[in-house]
Amino acid sequence: MTQSQKKKKESGRNASSDMSWIPHKYHHTVALLIIFLSLVVFFRELVFEGKIILAPDDIGHQSFAAYVEDAGKEGIFPLWNPYIFCGMPAYASLMAVGERVFDLSETILTIVSNIGRLFFLNQQNGWQLFYYFVMGVGVYLLGLRKLERKIPAVIAAVATIFSMYIIIWMMSGHGTKLLVMTFFPYVLLLLDRLHERFSLIDAFLLILALHFSLVGAHIQMLFYIFLSAAVYFLFFLVRHLIAKVWWNSAIKAALVFTAATLLAFTMVADRYLSILEYSPYSMRGAEPITQSQTVQSSPKSEGGLDYDYATNWSLGVGELFTMIVPSWYGFGNHVYQGPLSNNQPFMINTYFGPQPFTEAPQYMGIVVLVLACYGFWRNRRDPFVQYLGIMIIFSLLVAFGKELPIVYDLLYSHLPGFNKFRIPSMILVLVQMMVPLLAAYGVNSLLKDREGFLTPIMEKRWKIAAGILGALCVAGIFAPGLFAGIYQSFHGVQETAVLLMQRTRSNPQVGAELQRVVANLVSTDLTVAFGLLALSVAAAYLFLRRSISLTTFAAAILVTVIVDLWRIDNRPLQTQEPQMKQQVFAEPEYVQAIKMQRDSLFRVLEFEGGTPPFNNRLAAWRIQSAYGYQGAKMRRYQDLVDVVGIHNPLLWQIMNVKYIITDQPDSSRWLGLIYDGAEKKVYVNRTVLPRAFFVNRYEIADGMDVLNKMANRTFDPRDVAYLTEDPKVKIDPPLPGMGATFVKYGIQDFVINITSYGNNLLFISEAYYPEGWKAFLDGEEIPIYRANYHFRAVVVPPGSHSLEMKFEPVGFSVGKNASLAANILVLGGLAVVGWNHWRRWKRRAAN
Repeated sequence: MTQSQKKKKESGRNASSDMSWIPHKYHHTVALLIIFLSLVVFFRELVFEGKIILAPDDIGHQSFAAYVEDAGKEGIFPLWNPYIFCGMPAYASLMAVGERVFDLSETILTIVSNIGRLFFLNQQNGWQLFYYFVMGVGVYLLGLRKLERKIPAVIAAVATIFSMYIIIWMMSGHGTKLLVMTFFPYVLLLLDRLHERFSLIDAFLLILALHFSLVGAHIQMLFYIFLSAAVYFLFFLVRHLIAKVWWNSAIKAALVFTAATLLAFTMVADRYLSILEYSPYSMRGAEPITQSQTVQSSPKSEGGLDYDYATNWSLGVGELFTMIVPSWYGFGNHVYQGPLSNNQPFMINTYFGPQPFTEAPQYMGIVVLVLACYGFWRNRRDPFVQYLGIMIIFSLLVAFGKELPIVYDLLYSHLPGFNKFRIPSMILVLVQMMVPLLAAYGVNSLLKDREGFLTPIMEKRWKIAAGILGALCVAGIFAPGLFAGIYQSFHGVQETAVLLMQRTRSNPQVGAELQRVVANLVSTDLTVAFGLLALSVAAAYLFLRRSISLTTFAAAILVTVIVDLWRIDNRPLQTQEPQMKQQVFAEPEYVQAIKMQRDSLFRVLEFEGGTPPFNNRLAAWRIQSAYGYQGAKMRRYQDLVDVVGIHNPLLWQIMNVKYIITDQPDSSRWLGLIYDGAEKKVYVNRTVLPRAFFVNRYEIADGMDVLNKMANRTFDPRDVAYLTEDPKVKIDPPLPGMGATFVKYGIQDFVINITSYGNNLLFISEAYYPEGWKAFLDGEEIPIYRANYHFRAVVVPPGSHSLEMKFEPVGFSVGKNASLAANILVLGGLAVVGWNHWRRWKRRAAN
């Protein structure tokens, strides 16, 4: 019998023995049912009561539902968004997406997910629950392959999906992170299988797993998947070379992975070619016109984010304590009920750590963390365990960002693409997914230990550990001030109160109350942690000395893991009645007041507390804003905001801003009040300029010069337009009787009827973006010039003309055809390979 056959035989024996209380043919069914039921029970309000989670990011995404709907009515795929930032690429910036019917595999996945959401009885959030289930299944399969037992694999699956910074994606509306990382366990599983032995069906499945991750299009999460794969191959290659064994298996697997990546990329080429087109114009791919001067010694970015901006969300070294005590730095979003809210439940963010803010701590469960440490120590010679350990340590070092820049700065300066990402702590998603796998190794080691001999010394140690942990739990119950006092010796009472007062912009009394809340949370966390650890240690001890069955032990560990995670996961969870969604998008009176003006094309600016809010809600009512929210807005727009300032009336003129929505009164002479509501006021900008108008002349000027002229308000936009390229045409000033009238304004095309009496320069207040926008005068293409730094201008000869501008980016059109061809190739190949595989299996089963 070969070594591989022995391993498979042992695997079958182990897999059967750890769930012997269930008929063998139902083992996988029960395992998957546990994963499914854990989601159903935790989200029972969504499943059984019809409630929904309406996160801020969900609202932002759904604000563009009307825009996508309008694109469908026009029979176009939505590529350009005219509703924010004076227009910007929508598809290329990952803002919105239409139906990619040419991507056949994604279409199949969408159908499956729509069926899957039916099992969770929730139209709004059912798809997210389905993807969490798929992720859990992937972790289960990976754990089953590596450990050959079902119980540890189930525990790893449940621990992964309920890890705080994974489950919170649903509560925060970070659906693209979920879409991408759902398939990460499958990628690791298939990498491991291909590393051991090449298989055509595994190669095709790897293509699909990578493709489904790419469909999610969260670039930073995708970067971490491919980084993990690169480290995997590098680790095993080095390991093979050190061991002086044949290393071609790692090379072959890497080549297969590379080919699979290329095919997976081609299957979604329309999206990524669009992204590559947009990147040089995005704030993620282009340097600001003025670099930050705050930290002279900071590494410089070559075509990426400014260092200070990129490292804002660096994990504080002290925040490692939140992996043990989740409330150590407050708790992000937490439901408060006390004197501050008249004893009514109220969501408040009590975080006071070094990051600008965070929604929750990096908590994976104290029981899971201890099991992971035990699993790593007991299996430290296992190559896959070593790989997991390397990735965890590496991820932690990167997550520290500017707080401990020894690793981060090297990657920021030298690793291609890395400087385009912000939030260094986001890489901890790898820790959140790999620690539960190590915990499964810990459970597996306990199962193996029972087959050995529990020595008197070891028995004594288990008893002492359980006793100490139990005593600490009892101390926390009867003397909660003890743990609170110890905590306050690390974080002073006054210091913490001041930080919380500053973070919540409140008074000292509020800061003191929140400090008390945080101290109580820490005391509760420690008490419960000691209690759960005591129960886990006691269960392990009784199992090792054969006082309880495997079933009882497995149930005890699973329950402690679930209780440990659910008590923390439940804190930021807020469910809403389904009617809340309609209320959020109900058209307010101030919007109705603007629409009653029955104007032609115009834009608005909204201010709350003197600053524009970071949302896109106005798009839901088809109102174009000169501001908005997008994490990868156009660099030149951001330069306008940084240098000129969004409060500049000259910029308002250039942007075609006609209405100002604000929560504060404004007596500026160029504004007139047209709506005075209790919460919002609307002012008309008396100096507004049309969306398109003729100018007297042009001048050539560089970018910073133009921005400074705008900032200082030293020119009249009706008199002069500043171009970056000389059209080499003598421009005549406009004469009475000339006009430029929009006769059509679509999502990504418009038509202007023009009457001109000379060679005139027409300024158009639309964002300049050369990768796709084309201008046609009476059917013949003419050049579009970049005017006033970020806008458009065209030269028009004498006469009556029809000017059409339309958005037709090359990347999308080429990528769409490539996507269809790659889908046919991959799905056809998978069908042939799968059919042959099934026939061979049938023959073996018959024999």
